[in-house]
Amino acid sequence: MPGLPKNLPINWNVGAVSLAEGVRAGLAVAATVLAGDILGLPHFGLAALGALLTCFADPGGPVRQRVPAVLAFAVLAGISYGFFGLLRGTGIWVAVPVAALAIFCTSYARIYGQGGLQVGNLLSVVIVLALDTPAASMLTAVGQGLNLFAGAIWAASLTLVIWQIHPYQPARDALAEVALKLSQFSKDLTALAQPGYSTEAFEAHAALHRRSVREAIETARGVALGTFRRRGLVSQRAAQVTVRLQTLEQIFGGLIALSDVFEQDETSREHTARPLRLVAGWLAALGPDIRSGAGLDAPKKQASLARLRESVEKLPPESAAAHVLTAIAENFAVMMTVSSPAGQAMSGVAVLPLRVRILTPIRSNFNFAAAPMRHALRTACVVTPALAVTMIWHEPFSHWATITMILCLQPYFSATWVRAAERIGGTALGGALAAVIGLLAQSQLSLALIMLPLTIFAFAIRGVSFAAFQAALTPMVVLLIEQIAPGTNELTVALSRIGYTLLGGTLAVLGNLLLWPSFEHFRVEASITQALNAHAAYVRAVFTALLDGGVSVDSARRGAGMASNNLEASLARALLEPHRGRDATLERGAIVDAALRRMAGRLSVLVVDRPEIPKASQDLWRQWREFLIQSLTSKPTARPRLPPGPGSDALVRLARQVELITDP
Repeated sequence: MPGLPKNLPINWNVGAVSLAEGVRAGLAVAATVLAGDILGLPHFGLAALGALLTCFADPGGPVRQRVPAVLAFAVLAGISYGFFGLLRGTGIWVAVPVAALAIFCTSYARIYGQGGLQVGNLLSVVIVLALDTPAASMLTAVGQGLNLFAGAIWAASLTLVIWQIHPYQPARDALAEVALKLSQFSKDLTALAQPGYSTEAFEAHAALHRRSVREAIETARGVALGTFRRRGLVSQRAAQVTVRLQTLEQIFGGLIALSDVFEQDETSREHTARPLRLVAGWLAALGPDIRSGAGLDAPKKQASLARLRESVEKLPPESAAAHVLTAIAENFAVMMTVSSPAGQAMSGVAVLPLRVRILTPIRSNFNFAAAPMRHALRTACVVTPALAVTMIWHEPFSHWATITMILCLQPYFSATWVRAAERIGGTALGGALAAVIGLLAQSQLSLALIMLPLTIFAFAIRGVSFAAFQAALTPMVVLLIEQIAPGTNELTVALSRIGYTLLGGTLAVLGNLLLWPSFEHFRVEASITQALNAHAAYVRAVFTALLDGGVSVDSARRGAGMASNNLEASLARALLEPHRGRDATLERGAIVDAALRRMAGRLSVLVVDRPEIPKASQDLWRQWREFLIQSLTSKPTARPRLPPGPGSDALVRLARQVELITDP
């Protein structure tokens, strides 16, 4: 297909390594295999598979968020395996339609967020596996279902009861990730604090960092709110998490402002490099301390903060960079003292009734215009013939083609394409590794000993890269399947998995391309409009704060940042789709995104380094506010007259960006 991307966005996040999750999952699987060996149950590999899949179903985060997903999967997986194993004996004319309907429902479960998506996908896997191993009788079906359920409930007990992660640890981990991303943001900005760097270098820096930091902040916000729902908002640790999150977001705004100052004022860069290096170092040390729960009001940090303030005092007091760095230093002081800034209490922790939480997403998405509904229908349509063919043909391990199709299919074509590439590549590498490991695992005891480090490694790197996770996961699945169906050569199992995964990934891409294709290209324009409206609201909030005072701009700044992130994500997905060499919509989106990022930087400067607006100039500033808002949201108009006094240069720079956006 012409125009397909040469490079897929297959990312690595080394900071996401979680040894604790790996050890816990390793114990869940290896202990099940070992129990089968001790009790003399050669087919207890099915319980080990249940334990493995339950570890996948765990969405992470606060226990209250994890319990419904994990327990729902454990119960439904046991029921599904027994029911569909028994149903398989009735023939394909009954089993296939019922299975297709069930897979439609499990695919539709993504309307409940990440937890629903994971549980739904894994239940689909259980259904396909059950149809591949028919139960000869009701008693056999019940035994198989209980076998899978036993492993699943063991893994659930281990993760939710026996080995609980500290209730506030997920929130601390998320905050630490924000601090580390801000540290990298400021470190790379320090490299630009030299004369000679052009606007393009600052645009590249913004594109590299701002989206990832905003995403980290929103992730931390979601984790924190989930923790508060379970633990309560009125506690010292809850207040600590709240203040730290809001303060880190304010530091983010300060660094954006500093980036804009550097870009526009080359003379300010050299003198600001040293305090900015101190900021980067402070943030780098902050991340591990937050993660470990260590106190921040330590002598080393006090000394570091004192050095930062001393270096800022050496800057020209009238410079915008000095004002921004002073604000960042005060943010660090807040982090150390954990005193709550005015107006920064988090809200939105009310819990809706269970009935509302269940029915509202179903009603909102049960129409063909909704992407989850189209995705569920697409999945059911693709899976139905695949199930029929595999039941008729009944080739060993052909179910992996169907499983791969289900797991690779995504609501958008670009996401399906990337997921298929990652899964196929990771499976091929893992299949080769499985063939080697199979030579060493000749008994259940040796299998248990090998499964422990293998599972630890796989789940420790789960968040690092999907492709790497697949490479580590494949040997585990191959070895467990060999235990469920003993006598099969490990090399045959590995080669079958590779071949069927390639087939399933290819069919998933074709299915997404042919059945109600959902191309991001047609949504880019809507993302552009949303970003323009969000930045118009940011302009209104900033100018209102400058003119009237006492108005918080945090909500508007966050909305503008999220809208820019959504636009960049939309552009990234669209670029992965087949398109012409030149595309006017994508080009406009790239221009708007870059211009809005620069506008956000200048607005951040106005918030931190507020100019004194004489009363006589306030009407002109109001005219400029309306000019900027109207230019972003409707037809552009001519520039108003520049008001005298400070801040006029900022107005000119803002006008340049909106005119760049509106230039036909």
